[in-house]
Amino acid sequence: MAVVDHPGFGYFTAALLAMAALAYGAAVQFLVIGARQRHDLTHLAFAVLATCLATLALGNALMNAADSLAPAIRGLRMVTGAAILAMPALMVFVGCYTGRPARRPVLAAVCFAALGMFVINLIQPYTAFDTTLREGTPLVLPWGESLFTLDGTRSFGGDAFRWISYVIFLWAMYRAWRQYREGQRLRGALLGLCLLIQFVALLWGAIVVSTLGKPYPSLDAFAFLSFVLLMGVSLAGQMHAHTLQLERTASELRAEADIRRETELDLRHAAYHDALTGLPNRLRALYTLADLIADAMQSHQHGAVLMIDLDNFKTINDSLGHHVGDRVLESIADSLLSVAPAASTVARLGGDEFVVLLGPASTSADDAATRAMDVAAGMLQRLAAPLAIDNRVLGVGASIGVALFPEHGQRAADVVRCADIALYRAKSTGRNAARLFLPHMQRDADARLELERGLRTALEQQDFSLYFQPQVDMHGMLVGAEALLRWNHARLGQVSPAVFIPIAEETGLIHAIGAWVIECACRHIRQWREQDIDFGGRISINISPWQIAHPQFASNLAEQVAAAGIEPSTLTLELTESALLGDFDAALRTLQQLSAIGFRLALDDFGTGYSSLAYLQQLPLDELKIDRTFIGALQATIADPLASFVIDVGRRLGMATIAEGVETAEQEAVLRELGCDLMQGYFICRPLAADDFRQWVGQRASALAVDAAVGA
Repeated sequence: MAVVDHPGFGYFTAALLAMAALAYGAAVQFLVIGARQRHDLTHLAFAVLATCLATLALGNALMNAADSLAPAIRGLRMVTGAAILAMPALMVFVGCYTGRPARRPVLAAVCFAALGMFVINLIQPYTAFDTTLREGTPLVLPWGESLFTLDGTRSFGGDAFRWISYVIFLWAMYRAWRQYREGQRLRGALLGLCLLIQFVALLWGAIVVSTLGKPYPSLDAFAFLSFVLLMGVSLAGQMHAHTLQLERTASELRAEADIRRETELDLRHAAYHDALTGLPNRLRALYTLADLIADAMQSHQHGAVLMIDLDNFKTINDSLGHHVGDRVLESIADSLLSVAPAASTVARLGGDEFVVLLGPASTSADDAATRAMDVAAGMLQRLAAPLAIDNRVLGVGASIGVALFPEHGQRAADVVRCADIALYRAKSTGRNAARLFLPHMQRDADARLELERGLRTALEQQDFSLYFQPQVDMHGMLVGAEALLRWNHARLGQVSPAVFIPIAEETGLIHAIGAWVIECACRHIRQWREQDIDFGGRISINISPWQIAHPQFASNLAEQVAAAGIEPSTLTLELTESALLGDFDAALRTLQQLSAIGFRLALDDFGTGYSSLAYLQQLPLDELKIDRTFIGALQATIADPLASFVIDVGRRLGMATIAEGVETAEQEAVLRELGCDLMQGYFICRPLAADDFRQWVGQRASALAVDAAVGA
């Protein structure tokens, strides 16, 4: 029943409407924030919760200001629906806020129940919580405002919802307490305080107002102010933390950008500069040279490239260590910088190779060549000066190859290659010299490359062959033969061993070629024995210094000869004095191993190198070979002291002496008179192929048999 002088609207109702507006405003605000932070549902859940509480406040205002039963029931239906939907929204919000979401089955059950009750609330004649409703006695507030009230009977669903809401609030406060205990004290305390205020307001409306029937209005809608305060403080804290994080991130990004910039500069410097000397490296030098060549072609001028290689660096590096070698390279770099022209570029290509780039400054190629050779001469003079490294005085020296551009190439790689060819020529002609690239050097380099490729092919296809030159004693008896390697190139024809053996030594092919020579010689020896060919019993084979230097040479040779079924004493290994000039002690150990195995050893070309009687008597030699230059000087009327000296040395050291290159009967007579033991040469027989040698041996044996029969 209506009350007389019912104002219909007053301070309390206005406060509820203000509360609803505030809640709707907060909902919109946090909805916008939540839409931007989709990874975090806290703000979206609070926006839904705020909408529910705003609707609850608006429904209370409509119910309190109603003037009849029907609008009051509509207001109460709004309040009931908002309260139903607020429960799952509260669970989602508290779970996101504390970082401990409710279990999905529980949350799903609550959401399903809330949705069902919300639908029931829409279709029931009253609300989901009431079975009957009637107009109650108006509530008059102290300031005279009259509020419309409703009386009715609470349904089972209403009682169940109330107890479920208590359970949800207790669960939420437990989560706030856990958050507080885990270290998030401020956030946990604020959430717990807000939940407590809301829970007290809920108990006030349920117990004091509804149950006890006290004439006090429900205050649960106003408790939402605590949640607005909570999220305001929380949002401010998050924004502050976010701002600090952004500032920290920006600072880290700036620091990272600075580090990256410095790293890029370091990487760029490392990519284009040598780490030891600080000079430009090969890549940077090639880029610079390409630019200089382009400038030279555009200005019709000429520049030069000086390729520098240290002569004795490997010896220093191996004997004194890499740390001393690094100090030497640093000193060399400083020396080159001090004598290089101002406009030039000094770079290190790697190892002990440097390059100096002289920019285009001469309109004439001859002038550019003269200028470059003058610079090279100055550098040779400077590099020839001894270096003081760690209380040591070291002599290094260098060789220089010079190439012009664009005279010798229009690409950087071509010019560098020409300078490298000139450098190789400077080294091969005695070192400590500078050579200017000339066209014939390219042809020589191409020919050498063709020979190198041909050697590999010949080794794979076994295009080599052995020739044999007989060796006889001073009575003409055959004592053996020297095996001589021959190579018939498909295009070049017969290539002299003096040409291809050095290439084989430089490329490392000498080991495989030497093994093939041993194998071929053993095969011929075995065949001749099977055919009863009297070849004298010994075959001499030339051994390279590179083979002697190999640590496994003696054992490998012994295994190879044993596998062929040949006695080691059948082979005489001839080595030159150059095999002893490197590591004499190591060479001596190898020769002693070979002698102990049973091989005969001969020193070839004795007297033409750096012969030393001091080490000669230490070597387990069986033969001394007199060089053909001494034999060519023999004349019957003029005594040759050198050949006589070699023969006398051999006799005193207990070695047989063999003269090579004997071409005349006069030379044979002198050698017999001097007491030489053996000889070989064109006077006896030219080198023969294996079949020809076998035929020659047979013919000689027949001739000797006829002479013996006639003499008898």
